[in-house]
Amino acid sequence: MLDRIEITNFATIEHMAFDLGSSLNIITGETGSGKSVLVQAISTALGDRADISMIRNGTDKALIQIVGHIGEEDVIISRELLRSGKSVAKLNGEIVSLAKLREFCSEFVDIHGQYDNQQILDPENHILITDSYNHGSIELELAKLSDLYKRYHEVKREYDQLLRSESESRRQQDFYQFEFDYIDNLDLQPGEDDELREQLDLMRNSERIYEAVAGSYSKLTDDPSILSVLGSCMNQLQSIASYSEELGELSENFSELYYGLEDISSNLRNTSESINFSEEEIDLVSSRLSVIEDAKRKYNMSIEEIIAYKEELDSKLGVIHNLDDEKKRLAELIDKRYSELEAQAEVVSNIRKANAASLEREMIKELQDLAFANSEFKIDITRHDDISELGYDGVEFLISTNPGEPLRPMAKIASGGEISRIMLAFKHIIGSSDSVETMIFDEIDTGISGKTALVVGHKLSEIANHRQILCITHLPQIAASGDDNFSIDKEISEGKSHTVITHLDEAGKLEMLARLISGAPNSSNALEAAKELVASVKKKPSTRRTRGC
Repeated sequence: MLDRIEITNFATIEHMAFDLGSSLNIITGETGSGKSVLVQAISTALGDRADISMIRNGTDKALIQIVGHIGEEDVIISRELLRSGKSVAKLNGEIVSLAKLREFCSEFVDIHGQYDNQQILDPENHILITDSYNHGSIELELAKLSDLYKRYHEVKREYDQLLRSESESRRQQDFYQFEFDYIDNLDLQPGEDDELREQLDLMRNSERIYEAVAGSYSKLTDDPSILSVLGSCMNQLQSIASYSEELGELSENFSELYYGLEDISSNLRNTSESINFSEEEIDLVSSRLSVIEDAKRKYNMSIEEIIAYKEELDSKLGVIHNLDDEKKRLAELIDKRYSELEAQAEVVSNIRKANAASLEREMIKELQDLAFANSEFKIDITRHDDISELGYDGVEFLISTNPGEPLRPMAKIASGGEISRIMLAFKHIIGSSDSVETMIFDEIDTGISGKTALVVGHKLSEIANHRQILCITHLPQIAASGDDNFSIDKEISEGKSHTVITHLDEAGKLEMLARLISGAPNSSNALEAAKELVASVKKKPSTRRTRGC
């Protein structure tokens, strides 16, 4: 529910602030007084597209703030428009995206304007309007349908992609196979090139290596050998090791040195014996390394990357080899998903038809209340060949507003007044089944007058029994039903236009009604007519709600 609206520097509004009542709020004003500006400001605050041209001349920014509540929870919505073209939306002081703001406000406030009248004429919207009636009964099933629809189209896209890629895959098969066979025949091993380079370096320097190894070995073993001398020293130290801890440790360390050199000597002997490579062996290693280097240059990859590429080729070939099996699998899955989708569409359709039948009955009653005597209304539901996220139903509203006339599509209705009343009937019915606490009506009085206007005013009062209404009107018959009445006017000050709003007391309400009736608010006849109009309006029991209701 809206508690307060405050607008600063928006078009002709320099500053405007007013508190709303909890039931039927009526705003009236002359043509050009700023009623449309007010509605646009509210719409902007609730998430509509920002228009920087609405920033008041001579100012850098505009600000609209709406204060309200849902139950006991306070709600503060603000929208700031900047000359730079940017806008800042806040929800309870936190900056939010427009998408989040619109999502929140759609459950908070419902704004009805002339555009809504055009929407109801478009059969594309009729299924959405029908599903908004008793929405709780179909909401879960629609969500299931939407999920199945997405799952069906996901696998269908996968199948279509497979078909598109099949011919190309077949063309690539020979190339993939050639590449795979080439790499497979190489029999590459990770790190093999580094090992071969090390081995080749050893082979090419074998003579020098042999001389160094063999020379070292001879010095350790030739007579008199270093090892024999060290062995004699070790024996002497071992003979005195028992005399002290220090001598024992010295003997042990020397023994470790001796045996270490003995191991080294053995390794030198083995190495010298193994360093004997033929030219054929050198050529073999060199040739293998050359092959590997050629492959690396060809692919501009390391050995590890070439091996990974081979695995990728193997995977692609596997897919190609299994194309027929994959097509069969996906085709079967498509059939399964479509069967599930079709079954769920039938569930949704059955609920929709039941809701439509109930909506038809309520609409006929509402239309009769709104001066459509003996009118007929039908929701025509047909089955389409294709299934959408909403199912396979085609929905169109048919209506006959005069006795003896056949049912015709809603779009064939010529009267703007009839369209306004029909939309009001929908709002009354569907609005009572949703959780939106506030409804704003702009141009609801288009094309109506006289007794019909009184009926519309009474209907708005009925809706206000259950929720807050803000209605912009120029008709006295509707304004007379207001629980809280406001007058919006345009004043000229210092060469600039200023739109102001005034909350009217009972006397002010009568003057306003007199002005709407005759254009002369001080006319005694007009005032008497205003009093009679107020008295003629059927008063509903007080239903003014308080905070938290």
